[in-house]
Amino acid sequence: MAGWSKFVDMSLSDEEKLDTAMPIPADMPEYPYGLRICLCGPELDKLDLDEMPDVGDVIDLRAFARVMSVSDSGNGNRRVELQIEQLACEDENDEDMDE
Repeated sequence: MAGWSKFVDMSLSDEEKLDTAMPIPADMPEYPYGLRICLCGPELDKLDLDEMPDVGDVIDLRAFARVMSVSDSGNGNRRVELQIEQLACEDENDEDMDE
């Protein structure tokens, strides 16, 4: 698989929501639980994200992730929670073979 795959929507289908092994809450999430990530101060600094995004913004990570939560206490404690909605992948082993 050379290059990036196409973006795939990671949302749960209605059937997948019904088939979960846990009791179904009234507000079942649209995406699987493992697709949220949190970036805190040090990670945001490494990424040169000086300005905090707005909730609802979409960020390109070779994934499209929606900003779900933003926190900035003003004393360097910053946090952004992202929900990965679309994801593409690349097989690094194939890339090494092409060289």
